[in-house]
Amino acid sequence: MADPLGVLVVDDERPARAKLKRMLAADARFALAGEAADGLEAVAKTRSLHPDLLILDIQMPGLTGFEVLEALAAPLPQIIFSTAFDQYAMHAFEAAAVDYLLKPYDGDRLKRALDRAFTLHAGVDGTPMNRLMGQLALTPLERLLVEGEKGLEALPLRAILRLEAEGKGVRLHTDRGIFEVRRALKDLEARLPGHRFVRVHRSSLVALDAVLRLEPWDHGDGLLILKDGSHCVLSRTYRAAFLERWGMG
Repeated sequence: MADPLGVLVVDDERPARAKLKRMLAADARFALAGEAADGLEAVAKTRSLHPDLLILDIQMPGLTGFEVLEALAAPLPQIIFSTAFDQYAMHAFEAAAVDYLLKPYDGDRLKRALDRAFTLHAGVDGTPMNRLMGQLALTPLERLLVEGEKGLEALPLRAILRLEAEGKGVRLHTDRGIFEVRRALKDLEARLPGHRFVRVHRSSLVALDAVLRLEPWDHGDGLLILKDGSHCVLSRTYRAAFLERWGMG
C-alpha cells in the first residue's frame, strides 16, 4: 500500500482542529502531518512539512486562507477549505479548491471531501492550482507577508510609505523599517488600492498619505518629502498624475 497522504490541519479554533484530527485518524489513506492555529503558522508549517493536503480555514488571524495560499511557492498541495461563512463558497470554488466544508459538518461530509482529494491526487495535472493562482493574482491586497526579525509577519498596507524596485524584487520602506519581497513592482501596483498608492517614478510607488510636501528638483523632476523624513524623486513623467491624485490637480 502506498504511503498515506500528509495532511496539515489549519484552523484558529482548537476544538475544530481536534474534531478534524479525530476524523482523519479513521481514514488510513491520510496521516496528520501537523496543525496550525493561524495563517502565519500555516505558511511556515506548509513550507517546512510539505503536506499533500491542506484542510484550511478561511477567516483566521494573521492571514486569511486565501492569503496563505498566495504566500506559498508552487507546487501547492491539494486544498479543502473549511469555514463557517458560506459567502466565501464562490471564491473558494473559483480558486479551484478540491472541496468546501461548511461548518458544522459531519464525518460523512468530510469523507466525501477526502475521497475527492485522494482521487485527484492520483491523477493531478496542476491545472486546478494554476487556475487558483490566476484567481488570487486578481484579488486586491490587504497586507503583505514579509520576513521580520522574529519570522513571518503580516505587514498592513497602512505601514508602507513607499515601494522601490530592487533587483528581482521590491524594497518596502515602512514605519517599521525596511523589508524586501520577491515580487515585481508592476504586479504589486496592479493590486494595491489606487486611492492610496501612486507611481512617482518608473522604479517606485509612494503612499499618498505619507507625502508631506513637494519640492523642486532637477530638469522638471520634483522631490517628495515623506513624513518619516525620507525623500524620493517624482519624475516629470508622473508629475501630473501624482498631483491630481494628491489633490492638487
